[in-house]
Amino acid sequence: MNKTISNIFYNGLYQLLVIAIPIVTVPYVARVLGAKMLGINSYVASIGIFLGIVITMGMLQLGSRIVAQSDRKVVMDNFSRLWIIQFSSGIIITILYVVVAILFLPYKFYCLLETPILIGYILDVSWFFTGIGEVKKVVLRNTLVQISSLLFIFMFVKSPSDLWLYVLLNSSRIIFANGVFWITLVRKWGLTLHTLIRNMSFVYLKESLLLVTPQIAVQLYTSFDSTLVGMIAGPLQLSYYDQSQKTARIVVAVVTSVSTVLMPKMAQFVRQNNEELLNKVFKISLDYTLMLCLYFTLLLMANAKEFVPWFFGNQFNPMINNMYFVSLIVIFISYGGVLANQYTLAKGLYTQYAIPYYFGAAFSIVLNIILVSMFKADGGTATIVITEFLVCIVRIMLVHKHLSYSFLFSGQIKMVIVFLGSLLIAMKIPIFFEIHFFNLVVTSLIISIIYFCGLIIMRTRFLSDLLKIKENKGRIIC
Repeated sequence: MNKTISNIFYNGLYQLLVIAIPIVTVPYVARVLGAKMLGINSYVASIGIFLGIVITMGMLQLGSRIVAQSDRKVVMDNFSRLWIIQFSSGIIITILYVVVAILFLPYKFYCLLETPILIGYILDVSWFFTGIGEVKKVVLRNTLVQISSLLFIFMFVKSPSDLWLYVLLNSSRIIFANGVFWITLVRKWGLTLHTLIRNMSFVYLKESLLLVTPQIAVQLYTSFDSTLVGMIAGPLQLSYYDQSQKTARIVVAVVTSVSTVLMPKMAQFVRQNNEELLNKVFKISLDYTLMLCLYFTLLLMANAKEFVPWFFGNQFNPMINNMYFVSLIVIFISYGGVLANQYTLAKGLYTQYAIPYYFGAAFSIVLNIILVSMFKADGGTATIVITEFLVCIVRIMLVHKHLSYSFLFSGQIKMVIVFLGSLLIAMKIPIFFEIHFFNLVVTSLIISIIYFCGLIIMRTRFLSDLLKIKENKGRIIC
């Protein structure tokens, strides 16, 4: 259990680094490049991310699960059978992308500079290390790559004319980051070209397609939606829409990193027919995911008015409302993610896993076309919040066939009440300082005290678990 907790921490750190680097650079590049140039970057990046999901072919879920089940003697054989699917998909997608970019896409030059990210996704085998439970070494090595990229951006991106360099640095980073994984594969696991060729097989293709299809669907409303907003409303409105989402999604990445690490563990409980332990760990994870995502959502909403001008600059003030309302997706995505990754995937319920994504994709595309045309960035924000809410509801309804509502929601209503009460109080907190940062710190401290005291007063499991830890002298008891 200690290794699982350690992996949760390090995987969360890795996901934070992968997604957070663009966010860390935003206060600088927002002022250097401006809102419109950032909008062009968002448009180009959204296409790369969407195609990257297609390239990886569901390996984060399928690959980590298969590798976790493999005997060490055959682990490289299974890896080879899995990666050949990813490699083949990547080569086809990359060639098609270059042709389409040259012939049809706007901002052709910037689109072509996005090509390295597709190569990076071909090389992405982080799923292998997730499956075998070795996360720490990978994170430490990739940290150096991410920090180096950050330094290069600060050193060389100096004006709006440097947008090409910003795009190239971001798209190239993933090649170096994922290249590190291959060093370990060759040196520690003895991977050879002979092994890859000998095991060239598409035996896992069917399962891969079953998993990647819903992921493509979810990308239609989490990545391709930015492409739609950019096409309909232009790069400036896209910048407001996209930058507000990124802050919320970095929080989502941290919270849902628990699901990524726990899924192989939950699958192990399923193989052992240990339903009692499966449900116990699942309920703990569900409760604490809700507790955390409510807390982070509260902080984002309470600080939106001060956070936007401090972090992005005054030219981004029109997106304050976007930042406030899009924060709600932290709750819906995080909660639904536990149901999807820790339960339906672990139990092999692929249909229940996929249906919400198909529903969300169809609903999002239609609503985006209607609302973005009318309300621009605000319409896009409304669409993503409504879509994620409905996807989460559908997940709950599908899981209900296996777990009762009383089991799922036990003790959680109290947490929601504490969240709503804290949010009402947050709306009444006055502005203490003229400096945005000081207001952020003070407001966050006040809200944190109110929220966690509320959890104790309402006698949620936060209180009972604190008492258990105290009784067991600091040890965490599941």
